[in-house]
Amino acid sequence: MRLRALVTLLALILATSASAAWHVQTDRDEMTGERSCYAHSSTVPPTERMGFPYSDVQAWLGVGSDGMSDWAYIGFSTSPNLTGSKTKDGYDLITTRIKWDDKVEIVTLRQEWGSKFLHFLSDEKAMASMMAANTVLVELNWYGEGKVYFRFSLAGSTAAITKARLCQ
Repeated sequence: MRLRALVTLLALILATSASAAWHVQTDRDEMTGERSCYAHSSTVPPTERMGFPYSDVQAWLGVGSDGMSDWAYIGFSTSPNLTGSKTKDGYDLITTRIKWDDKVEIVTLRQEWGSKFLHFLSDEKAMASMMAANTVLVELNWYGEGKVYFRFSLAGSTAAITKARLCQ
């Protein structure tokens, strides 16, 4: 019985480490041949399950690079339906709290209307924080749900972001 518990614990530890991994992928524009590279976390659900129609929402944290510029973002499986944003011409600005390890900050994110991505307005600061911290907790004011939280592991983010930023 003890061996079974040990094997179960080991499997749980391995599954947790695998789910915390960061990945790098390269995309090539078929028309122009230009490349973009992306470093991104594994997908995570919110810390508490949301109700219908948001019950299956997943998110990931990422950095993109085209060799000339870099950008930091949060991606979602479904376009986030957020409240409390400032509406602009074609996009919304979302001011929210984010917690890098134990340090809480106020950040501004930009969402093009209908987009599945929230982009950090301060890309360099977000990337530096991703590379320095171990975890990040993002708070979003989701329509019909109130405050919703997504927690991301940053284990492996430094190597993945560095590799993506060297995109050529």
